[in-house]
Amino acid sequence: MATPTGHNGWATADDWAAQRDYITTLWYAQRPSPSPSPDPPFYRDENRTLKEIMQLMQEKHQFFATVRMYKARFQKWGIEKKIKAEEAVEIFRQQTARAAAGKPTVAYIRGRRIDPDRLQRYRYRAAPLISKKIMRAEKGANDEESSSSRITQVVCRTPSPSPSPDATDSAVSISPRLEEPTELRVPHECMQILHNFINGAFDSGIWQMAAEGDRAEMNGAFTWQHYVASSQGLIRHGRIKEGFSLLGMCFDQYKQQLQRPDSMFWLATYKCAMVLASQNNKLGDAFIDYASKLTSLILPPGHPFNQLWTRVVLTGMRGIKDHAGAIFESYLDMWGRHVNSRETNTTNDVQGAFVFIQLHCTGLLSFNLLETVIQGMIAGRAISKESAEYLLQEAKFRLVLSCLGRRRLKKAETVTKEILAWLDLQPPNAYLDLRCKSAWLMFEIKERKGTQAEALRAGHDLLKISQEVYGPTHIQTLEAMSAVESYCRKIGATGGAEQMARDFESRWRIFRDMASTLNNFPQQIDQPWYYRSIELGEKVSSVQETVNLFERCLKLSDSSP
Repeated sequence: MATPTGHNGWATADDWAAQRDYITTLWYAQRPSPSPSPDPPFYRDENRTLKEIMQLMQEKHQFFATVRMYKARFQKWGIEKKIKAEEAVEIFRQQTARAAAGKPTVAYIRGRRIDPDRLQRYRYRAAPLISKKIMRAEKGANDEESSSSRITQVVCRTPSPSPSPDATDSAVSISPRLEEPTELRVPHECMQILHNFINGAFDSGIWQMAAEGDRAEMNGAFTWQHYVASSQGLIRHGRIKEGFSLLGMCFDQYKQQLQRPDSMFWLATYKCAMVLASQNNKLGDAFIDYASKLTSLILPPGHPFNQLWTRVVLTGMRGIKDHAGAIFESYLDMWGRHVNSRETNTTNDVQGAFVFIQLHCTGLLSFNLLETVIQGMIAGRAISKESAEYLLQEAKFRLVLSCLGRRRLKKAETVTKEILAWLDLQPPNAYLDLRCKSAWLMFEIKERKGTQAEALRAGHDLLKISQEVYGPTHIQTLEAMSAVESYCRKIGATGGAEQMARDFESRWRIFRDMASTLNNFPQQIDQPWYYRSIELGEKVSSVQETVNLFERCLKLSDSSP
């Protein structure tokens, strides 16, 4: 670091006083870096963030001070303090109560504003005992050990441009620029509403983890989300009229989802908006407008979904994209805490783990949370070793898709053969969904390699297994037909394409008539892994670290007594 030679020397007490508000603003505006500590100090990585501030102050303001000087001054100002467990519990208790009343919240400890993201990180890393206390506080329970002396250090109030009137240290000023604008306030409030909704649904028994072999309670969201994704697949393969017809059916069925939502409904809603916007922004905006207005008509004003939509529409599609990671991570963290609170080993648990995998591969969920949840599920036997091995193959499946998207055909084929080798060791009628999806992989690999004869054989194999597993008019079979028809047209096999088109249209009419008669989707999708395509972009590196995580967990499971 440069010395103050040629300037006014090291910062004096008057210099610190003059720059206090500005330095504090810079400090709170920094994005904290991750730390393995469960309750790290506010400046977790001073070798990075503190030095950045030091350099800025030096270059822009001729303000010179050492690391030791900054730390001493921060300690004096009271901005380096850790969050204590009882303070965190009290903040979450007050936030929950305020969210139930529709009030946004900014939290202060000893007059010091606490960043909402920091609170969420504290929650993710808190010890199990502290997590239980937080959950009890959010449910309205008061621990006897909580004392008024501690509670008086915590102030939660509605954001405003002025400093906190309740701050105990009158010398501490809160800069107006620290107040949360809409794009920061909305995701925080949505998280609080969702926390209350999840806790209430589990505690009241509305959501229950199904017993082994029972029908899972998340079918509604999976079915609806699957058909949305299938509509986009039909459109990509040239079946535009049928694709939009199916999408219209999905819009119509949203009403039923609203009236009896399952535990993945809101995530399915959020993800649907993103999937549609990835194809066309107007589609995403149209869905937001439709869903929010329908919710206001169907549900009472105070319902959590109405509270959510009134906030989401403030930021629109851009806000949904920007906030998706924080919303999904917060939501699934709460969901995972309820699941891991009991040893269930049910279909629900495996489904939930799969959703975690999907969202991490898409970049909407941090690896730290994925690792924590998956390790906890395997170690606590919420999912069995057999289920973990299956999820490893599903992660490999996603790795192949990511490689195909980047034309890494050699690796894609190698990993596909690993999946097929694992399937060969399983009973013939086991994991039929994965067998069908592996047939999709071989068809797409051969198609991209340009080997027409092999691609047509793979397409024939795909249609054969799809019809055997799902039936001739199942949406899975129909989408496979649209893909093979599209390929035939691409290579000039007009006769085969026309025959495929006639078969598709006759089967589509049966599918459409069944939907009209049932006033519902013709087939219910009871698993999230039916759909064989990536709905949102996935990073090869993220998928690979997911594969590595499961391989590591399975090795640890093998070595444990």
